[in-house]
Amino acid sequence: MKTYFITKNTFKMLIMSVLFMSGAMFSLRGQENTLSVSGKVVDSETKRPMVFASVSIQDVSISIVTNGEGFFTLKFPRAHADKSITISYLGYHTTVIPIKHFLEQEKAPVIGLIQAALPIPMTTVRPQDPLELLREAFRCIKDNYPQESMQMTGFYREMIRKGNTYVTLSEAVIDVHKPPYSPSFSVDQVGIYKGRGSIDWTRIDTVFVKFQGGIRSALDLDVARNLFMGVNVTEVEQFYDFKIENPVQMNDRINYVISFNQIPYSEDILFRGKVYIDVETMAISRIEFNMNVEDRPQATAIFIRRKPAGLRAQVEYAAYMAQYRQLPEGEWVFGYSRTDLKFNAKWDRRLFSQNYTITSEMAMTEYSRDSYKIPQESRVKTTDITLYRVADFEDPGFWEDYNIIEPESSIENVISRIIRQLRRRQR
Repeated sequence: MKTYFITKNTFKMLIMSVLFMSGAMFSLRGQENTLSVSGKVVDSETKRPMVFASVSIQDVSISIVTNGEGFFTLKFPRAHADKSITISYLGYHTTVIPIKHFLEQEKAPVIGLIQAALPIPMTTVRPQDPLELLREAFRCIKDNYPQESMQMTGFYREMIRKGNTYVTLSEAVIDVHKPPYSPSFSVDQVGIYKGRGSIDWTRIDTVFVKFQGGIRSALDLDVARNLFMGVNVTEVEQFYDFKIENPVQMNDRINYVISFNQIPYSEDILFRGKVYIDVETMAISRIEFNMNVEDRPQATAIFIRRKPAGLRAQVEYAAYMAQYRQLPEGEWVFGYSRTDLKFNAKWDRRLFSQNYTITSEMAMTEYSRDSYKIPQESRVKTTDITLYRVADFEDPGFWEDYNIIEPESSIENVISRIIRQLRRRQR
């Protein structure tokens, strides 16, 4: 995945032509009718930031997740000011806080979540060495994941924010041809079925940020096909330290939790995070991780391919997550992924800097054994910029009553809004 920092003037004609073809609507709620609350979610014991903790308004389909630093800012209509905010994270007790509590604070509060102990049934006997558990999960991939090609339908959403304001938004319904999980040189193929995007030019000044290869990168987070985070799977112990954490319950199933971090004093820029392994099947059910870019200026070159002269940019964090689901017949399949990147950009001889945050989400909605390959000319490439690519697949009639992009709405809620169109297509 690559990020571009490009001067507005240089690419204005190109951007305007895409925006003209788009025609998608961009929802900007009136500030006078909108409130926002912010906070930081941490582990109550270790004080470590909780990345990708779920933050939502009770009984309302407005939600967000914490960023790579554990922070969140949630915007909502003023009419919901009397409700409460729910904060949850796998393996931790859920916390509910009235919105009025946030509004009374002068500074964004720090919310500590308490771990919830979950015993593993005594009937389950596994080695408690974390590396051996992880290796067993690797060995079980051939038993837990499809060994034949599959066809998937999914939904992709990409958002770029300048500060706390959305600058560009893109959405697409996608088709994915997924090859078997057996070792091979085959790669996922993906094509766009319907899409739309929008740019808010009033929020862009001298810099326009573009995200390259977002759809492809979202699929590459399928770690069951792409083991293991920057190193050879047979040599993971040379690069990472592993630790077994308290088990958690996810979708009514108990999971081992193995945390990992790159070995101390390593010059490499690798990752830290957690792997969740289903106790019964030993399938990798979820993985969440950060690239160790903090306080490493050299990490910026990994992400930024091009920027104008006089602009200094630094990656602040890079957070990722992938989740799997189990089909009725027992196999596990790729279900969801998320990427959060934050950059700080500053022009030479200017006093203030500006933060840019890129978020992408992909969720699969349908699975089929009747797979077919995506035509070469229709495939999304690693060099594609989603905002421009979706312009070729505009169809205002497809979205029906979901006629504006709602960045604060959860991706599950968005999918529920277009489920009728997806089912109609299947028929």
